[in-house]
Amino acid sequence: MEKISRSFKAAIFDMDGLILDSERTVLNCWEKVAQSHGLPDIMPFAISVIGKNKKATLEEFTRVFGLPAEPYEAEARKIYNRLAAKGEVPLKPYTLELLSSMKNAGMKLAIASSSLRSEVEPQMEQLGALKYFDAAVCGDQVTKSKPDPEIFLLACDALGVKPEEAAGLEDSFNGVRACKASGLYTIMVPDILQPDDGIRELADVVLPSLEAVHDFLNLK
Repeated sequence: MEKISRSFKAAIFDMDGLILDSERTVLNCWEKVAQSHGLPDIMPFAISVIGKNKKATLEEFTRVFGLPAEPYEAEARKIYNRLAAKGEVPLKPYTLELLSSMKNAGMKLAIASSSLRSEVEPQMEQLGALKYFDAAVCGDQVTKSKPDPEIFLLACDALGVKPEEAAGLEDSFNGVRACKASGLYTIMVPDILQPDDGIRELADVVLPSLEAVHDFLNLK
């Protein structure tokens, strides 16, 4: 296994699809909404907004379907939250081990999630992960959605580190673009979408799992 020779003061994590096994659930929720309302061909839209915040998702929905987006997004979110409350949206394998090793190495940790803070913190708390994070910047705190780098830059500010001192971990194309544009060392751990050549070149490294991230960073 390849290992990196440098160390980082901090790591900034996306949540959905990276440390939370949620993206398939989100897609299924959109599919249920589409079936209820007769919306055609929902999957290209749903995949295109992976990594984007609520505002950007609503704008894209209206652009694609020509409909007011709020009722449909609210219905999909209600279905998702009901599943999450029942514990049906688990952490990805090796999440807690990686977070624990990073904290033991003296790294500061932040979440940079396009989801709402009112959803991020309860989910992370319920699954035992929130205690590892020093800060969280969420989709309702930024003016620009990923792929804009704003959320990662705010996370660096919250941790008191420079972007070049931190590693960013992402699974989505929009997230990788945002992370790289912010100046962080960009680690991609793909979930649903496997990287194309352009995204593979943009990321500093593509790894298959969070356990592989642990090994790559040479953590104990």
